Amino acid sequence: MDRVIFGDNQFFGVNHMSLDKAVSESQRFVSDEAIYRTLQDASDIGINTFMFTTHNRLIPIFDRMRKDGSLKDFRLIPCMPYAHKYADAVTELGVVGGLRKYLSGNFLMTAVKGGLSIVSNEYIEMMKILVDSELRPIAGLNLEAVFLQNVITDLLLGLGMYEMLAQYHAYIKQKYKVPAGVITMNLVKATEVVTNVLHLDDVIICSPVNKIGFRMNPSQEEVEGVLKLHKTPTIAMSVFASGAVPYREGIDYVSSLKCIDSILFGASTKEHIADTYNLIKSDFLN
Repeated sequence: MDRVIFGDNQFFGVNHMSLDKAVSESQRFVSDEAIYRTLQDASDIGINTFMFTTHNRLIPIFDRMRKDGSLKDFRLIPCMPYAHKYADAVTELGVVGGLRKYLSGNFLMTAVKGGLSIVSNEYIEMMKILVDSELRPIAGLNLEAVFLQNVITDLLLGLGMYEMLAQYHAYIKQKYKVPAGVITMNLVKATEVVTNVLHLDDVIICSPVNKIGFRMNPSQEEVEGVLKLHKTPTIAMSVFASGAVPYREGIDYVSSLKCIDSILFGASTKEHIADTYNLIKSDFLN
């Protein structure tokens, strides 16, 4: 996996520190062309991997990738599910109607073929069906890895549903032949479960890592302690704490830990992407 990964928060107005900045960035990317051009800029600068939520806005982007081939070598890391689209669909159409909206063909027939019984809560089969549905829009493109969004990862960790994480890991590796990863807001708990409980050393964990401890749970000190053991591949996100940490300081901090495999960051302009990438190259990559 590349050591520098481009993210998608700026495309959808996500900023955990500033609502005004989030709104400004979302307005910048109201068109598909603006998103595609920014991905081309990242590629031109030397970033070859894009990590993204499975947001419907990106479907036209992937269609264009297949058609024009200008980003044919771009490696893709989907993070699923994009929970809001399911919540909106269930609100509008009900549980079965909402699921059917995101499954090909008739949901009940798909469920029967997959051995799924909603009544008996066969969640593993539902997981497989929904994973396939989420990955369908990027079929034929370069799949690098597949990640669970933190809303699901941390829910499973909190409920003690560790077997679901194991089944997810096995399904991604068996069917898609790529690494499985999780995003979490509790790196300590996630590392403990995947390594000490499930005995998996190849689950990639993506979690906030930054100088001020922003969103590092249960504490910055505990996260740093687990990182030093480097039990599983790790991607640092929120390195700049949504703008609260100066860029040089953010990169210096992550580099000083000596145990981060990749940095995930997002940016809105070609200049900003280039400046951040050059900072990372001068410190983290050397």
